[in-house]
Amino acid sequence: MSLPTRTPPAEGEGGGAAFLIAGFGGIGDHVRCFALARHVARRFPGVAIDFLCRSPTDRLVRFVPELRKAWVDDTPHRALGLRQKLDLARRLRNERYRRVYVVSRTYKAAIVPFLAGIPERVGWFGEGRLFLINQVRWGEGQIHGETQKVCALAREPDEVMEAILPPRLKVEPTDLYAWQKSAQAVPDGRPVLALAPGAYNVKRLWPAERFAEIAAAFAARGFAVWVLGGPAEAEAARIIAAATPVRDFTATPLEEAVFQAASANVLLGNDSGILHMTAALDVPCVGLFGPTVCAITGPSNACVREVRPPHGSLDLAQISTRTVEDALLMQISHLQHSMSTFSFTEQW
Repeated sequence: MSLPTRTPPAEGEGGGAAFLIAGFGGIGDHVRCFALARHVARRFPGVAIDFLCRSPTDRLVRFVPELRKAWVDDTPHRALGLRQKLDLARRLRNERYRRVYVVSRTYKAAIVPFLAGIPERVGWFGEGRLFLINQVRWGEGQIHGETQKVCALAREPDEVMEAILPPRLKVEPTDLYAWQKSAQAVPDGRPVLALAPGAYNVKRLWPAERFAEIAAAFAARGFAVWVLGGPAEAEAARIIAAATPVRDFTATPLEEAVFQAASANVLLGNDSGILHMTAALDVPCVGLFGPTVCAITGPSNACVREVRPPHGSLDLAQISTRTVEDALLMQISHLQHSMSTFSFTEQW
């Protein structure tokens, strides 16, 4: 169902026309908010949309076509950080935002938009914050997926939920080539398999030794294998590199991970921020899910194939290497037609 666009408020009508989205959670949760930005941009053509987030997610904003700039609130998770919030609110007040979408249900998330004097503060009912959120949305519990819940904030109370626009990141070809050249990662004719062995929760981790088996099998097929992540994935990268030569990118900043993912032909990853980022780039992905479900917490992008443990298990260790191999081959089958210099063998 296509909903009508709305005209953004003009200067002088209670504030400027710019909107703000207040993100939440980890990198994957922040990427969900990029889908909300798409809905807001479609509803209000031409409106400037900014993003309030935790670092290092602010480094991703340059790749989101619908977002203009980022603000950072790195208040410690267990602290109110009132002095920091007052300073941030003062700076936001100078921007004269008209509306803010507060994605998190927490009391703490709504404080800065309130202190900044943003006239329209949209958010879900929660944590007794009715005086902080003055445009309350109801019915969150009736919505299945996390991305769907985030995007539902863009609708008005009397409107039917529209089809979800998935998050998207866009990398300019000239910027991508410049990064590839500087990182000495210019394509050499081999397809690239990117591995993302990390996740914020150990229960979401497929064993690093299984990633190593996949790396060795695909290297034998002629793939270049890259390992993506941060310092927390350095040990997994070491285990994988012991099985076959790989390119270890776990010591690079987050914005470079966007270029790394954009350079890949396919990515294998746990339910993590890297998986969400890569899916938003429309790169074919195989996502490993056990305690979580792709349709609920995973990327909403169609390029993701979910792999789960057998027999209703939640233990990722129960996923076999062969199952993952088959899923990857399904995702990269289009390369047989698009890459004339590379051919697949029928058997492992």
